[in-house]
Amino acid sequence: MRQANGMRYLLLLAIVLTLAACNSYAYYPARSKTVTPPPGEGGAPAPPPAPTAPDLAQQVRSLEARVQQLETRLGEVEGQGPAGPPARVAHRPPERPGPKGAAASSGYPPPAAAGDKLYVEAYRLYQKKKYAPARDKFAKYLKSQPRGPKAPDARFYMGYSFVHEGKHKEAALEFNKLVNQYPKSNLAPAALKQQALAYKADNRTKLYQSTLKKLAQAYPKSPEGHEAQKLLKEGGR
Repeated sequence: MRQANGMRYLLLLAIVLTLAACNSYAYYPARSKTVTPPPGEGGAPAPPPAPTAPDLAQQVRSLEARVQQLETRLGEVEGQGPAGPPARVAHRPPERPGPKGAAASSGYPPPAAAGDKLYVEAYRLYQKKKYAPARDKFAKYLKSQPRGPKAPDARFYMGYSFVHEGKHKEAALEFNKLVNQYPKSNLAPAALKQQALAYKADNRTKLYQSTLKKLAQAYPKSPEGHEAQKLLKEGGR
């Protein structure tokens, strides 16, 4: 029992000492009120007033404020401070494209896209049996792209448009141009055959037979060449 009381006494003493260390003024006895002697009367000067005990809560708040300031400065030094508002980025207006074809010099043929458009328009007119307007479009295509990818086709349809109109002389001339200008085209054998048939329809037998011979000699392995050889064996009729 005495040992327990001793332990309680020690624990209470430790608490009192801890509180006294936090606030050294909390447990001082109150000083008696000092009476200031009236002026003129002798006596010892009044002692200075006793210092007031500091407010513990106020000290804690002050320390917390200083810690917060130190943390803020540390964050700014390390580059981790509070981010400011994002800087505005100046947006440049989109550049307006220049006029089409401005870079092309005058006197040069138009680009392939323009030529292909002419060919498509001409072919659509041909399909609608508007042969004269189709020939005009084909001729414009050939003028703009004489060595274009569709140049042999354009010349071939120009010749066939004359065939549909019964103009055999004009047709023979167009087919002859195709063979002379594009001899390596896969349409060259068919153009020679149609040229020979145009001569036959126009009753020009000698030209018909000579064209068959040319076809058989120039393109002997083509289907049109085999057909020309067969017709020649039969007398070129």
